[in-house]
Amino acid sequence: MADSRNKGAAFERDICKRLNGFFDEVGYDFKCKRNLDQYQTKDLTDIEIPNHAIECKAYKDGWWFQTAWWTQVTAACQDLTPVLIYKFNNKAIRVCVPLHYINPQLDFDNQQTAVMTFDQWLVILRPKLDISTGAVIHDAPK
Repeated sequence: MADSRNKGAAFERDICKRLNGFFDEVGYDFKCKRNLDQYQTKDLTDIEIPNHAIECKAYKDGWWFQTAWWTQVTAACQDLTPVLIYKFNNKAIRVCVPLHYINPQLDFDNQQTAVMTFDQWLVILRPKLDISTGAVIHDAPK
């Protein structure tokens, strides 16, 4: 259990480092960090960035995310966009988001999802950041 918790914490730190590097690159004045309260309180996500609730999972074996992981992040996200970031050993980091996040013209339904690489998600995330004001453009539910 301690090894899996350490592996999960290391993955969360890696995601924070990647996100903070991305924020620096695009000129967004924000730094994310791990939510350490997640270990004491139920229904908290691992990382929060403006308008996004992120759950991170790192496992040895597998190819596709488990339904329980998506259920976990959607239960904890409240009115934020749920984002599941997961990785299996020797495989690329994958990101799962609701389809309406990619295309706001679609019906608001967190159960309809798309999976992409981490870099592809950053391409989608970038225009949602208003670089000039440092604000995040929020796609409100329909």
